[in-house]
Amino acid sequence: MQSCRCSLMARRNENVPPDLERMLDEVSAASMRRSALWLDGRFTEEISASKWNWTDGGTRDIVDEGLLRSSQTRRELSDGSVEWSWPREYATVVHEGGVRTNGKRFPGRPWTQLPLQELPEVAQKIADQEIRKWRG
Repeated sequence: MQSCRCSLMARRNENVPPDLERMLDEVSAASMRRSALWLDGRFTEEISASKWNWTDGGTRDIVDEGLLRSSQTRRELSDGSVEWSWPREYATVVHEGGVRTNGKRFPGRPWTQLPLQELPEVAQKIADQEIRKWRG
């Protein structure tokens, strides 16, 4: 079975004092959780948005029966990263585009692209909020 995947991972700096390390760990964990939840919602919004170019010259959403959208899965991995997958055999073809059996091409609808482009700014705002909570 083919699926579409993307991942999010925080980086650590090993040269920090213990008290700062504790604060950074807590801020990082909270920021990752909130960023992952934000991405969950944004991926679903993108799949549901009637904005994708289609073969008839119009736009449409990616939802037919809702199976792709409902297959969205988020896993937190042991290394602290977060992975999303859409375990449907057609997920990659929908995301990247493809060719029908009659030879006609259909466009990709990369629903992860815009949320991942937006993520650095959103994650920075989330991290700033988490740091302010820590400082009190």
